[in-house]
Amino acid sequence: MSERWVVNNVKGFLERISRCSLKVGANGKPLGFIVFFYDLHCPGCALLDIDLMDYFINLNRRGYVDLYFADYPVHKVELLHAKARVLFKRSIDEYFKALSTIYEGLVKGSLAKDIPGVADSEAEGEVEKVRKCKELAKSINVVGTPTILLGRYDREVGVAVFGYDSPDNVMKLIEEVIFEVS
Repeated sequence: MSERWVVNNVKGFLERISRCSLKVGANGKPLGFIVFFYDLHCPGCALLDIDLMDYFINLNRRGYVDLYFADYPVHKVELLHAKARVLFKRSIDEYFKALSTIYEGLVKGSLAKDIPGVADSEAEGEVEKVRKCKELAKSINVVGTPTILLGRYDREVGVAVFGYDSPDNVMKLIEEVIFEVS
């Protein structure tokens, strides 16, 4: 069962979170945004990634939404998150492949301990941004992962959802909030 709440002053929050999150901007002028608060050792995040990441990426590539990936490591994997951030800076596609590999392994019972090809020294500079994302998430009452925040750029409020219950419910919420389909 998921928990849902309204986030006020979402524009101010996006301005702050954009300084530390990983943003995949849409082409043109997107209607809205999806912020994914995630932990690389979170089983719910793994299911959300496996079930919905292609859908999120499709919405992004079609110009409907900007995607923000905000680190929220619950399981003390800050350096692993920092290494994923290094991959993002190298290549967004490599980042998405790494997420898929990590999450597919997780659902099969294997926790990722490292990201091949990224040295600890390369990632150390990203650890503070990982911590800042988590701190900012707590400012809007994010208590764990997975949590998504979504909304429209022409509105002052967004909707946050903690937990993951089904792809259909998430897609329906996106239709309601971003596309304003009742």
